[in-house]
Amino acid sequence: MAGGMEQLKKLRQMTGARMLDCQKALKECGGDFDEAMAWLRKKNLAAGEATSTRAAEEGLLGCKVADDGKSIGMVELSANTDFVTRNDQFRQLLDQLAGLCQSKKLESPDALLKQEIEGRAVSEIVKELAGTMGENITIKRAAYVEGDFGYYVHFDQKQGAIVVVEGVDGDKAKELGKELAMHVVFAKPTCLTRDEVPAEDVQKEKQIIQDRLKEEPKHANKPPQILEKIAEGQLGKFYSAVCLVDQPYFRESKKKVSDVLKENGGAKIKRFVCMIVGG
Repeated sequence: MAGGMEQLKKLRQMTGARMLDCQKALKECGGDFDEAMAWLRKKNLAAGEATSTRAAEEGLLGCKVADDGKSIGMVELSANTDFVTRNDQFRQLLDQLAGLCQSKKLESPDALLKQEIEGRAVSEIVKELAGTMGENITIKRAAYVEGDFGYYVHFDQKQGAIVVVEGVDGDKAKELGKELAMHVVFAKPTCLTRDEVPAEDVQKEKQIIQDRLKEEPKHANKPPQILEKIAEGQLGKFYSAVCLVDQPYFRESKKKVSDVLKENGGAKIKRFVCMIVGG
């Protein structure tokens, strides 16, 4: 009995499966430990497949910075409930995925799933963990960034950003990049500059403004071309909501992000990445 109990504990520790499942595995396999491991793995892979249709809106962000500080990987690993994200196996896998993302220069969940961890396909490991936890666990986002950057991940690991800067380097780049990354998490821009805003979004906003102007007595009888010019002049508020460099700086709203860049020797933002769990 003592030997059987030790075997049961070891199986649970190595697989993370429920005690009842471990007991069943050993029983089905006549007490053979290796066969029980294989039995559980097969069961959990099948269970993982079954969870794949359920929405995974919870999760955590993981980051790994290269030893030389010149590159970083960021990964969002999702689950159905916040409870599972506190599991050690979930967090260990997230750390491994972030490390893979950085070391292999991967920029998509599909690329990560094709990698291996200790000789096993990441896709299989994720699916097996989903079966063990009974939840839909998925790699939702992955990003690889290199250069002079700073990054910030909120204390709950559910919001994070990376900002690559030009015109500054070393510690200055890290400090400025981190400040700007904190701003990105706070203000959630969708574009870096006005040039990146999709034309259809600009046109839609202009139409909204023009429709509003038509309802104002002083503009109601003005021709369409005049209303369009007025609308173009009022697009600044729209751009300040979606464009990073046009946004009021989160620490001092009288300044724009562009002003902060000027104060730092005319530094520029080359790229930014923002991840919001469930967003």
